[in-house]
Amino acid sequence: MSDKIRALLGLMLIVISLFYNKIPDLIPKPEPEPNVPIIDIDEPSQEIISVAKPIADLVTDENDRLKLCCFNKVFADRVGGYLGIKAQQANDLYVQAAKNYFSTTLHEKYDGLSEGLTSLFKREIDTQEHTLSDEERSKLSKTFLGLAWCLNN
Repeated sequence: MSDKIRALLGLMLIVISLFYNKIPDLIPKPEPEPNVPIIDIDEPSQEIISVAKPIADLVTDENDRLKLCCFNKVFADRVGGYLGIKAQQANDLYVQAAKNYFSTTLHEKYDGLSEGLTSLFKREIDTQEHTLSDEERSKLSKTFLGLAWCLNN
């Protein structure tokens, strides 16, 4: 082997040994996929969308929309199975769960949100105290699933 080739190989080994720890930093790494939760909710009827969308549109912050979406989906999934629940109990359940989950983070943050949510309850269950029928619980569930869908889309 010629002296020039030996010198060149020796120089390359020295350079590689000096920068060996930095070589991985020079190689671009693929971007990790974003950790976005997937919330699977079937599209509701156009009637429910027309009622729920204006309420969902009041919430402008994406994180709040996601949290409200999850909260309303869980409420909707559960309320249908509460046999013997009264109208006021359903409302109280929603309010207390919201207080526990959101604390005061949404308090007076979105003008009209509280009234909008109240209107959804009044739309599906009468304001008079009574035990909710299967049909009323189902309607309440579908309406709040529709709200969750509108918050997510």
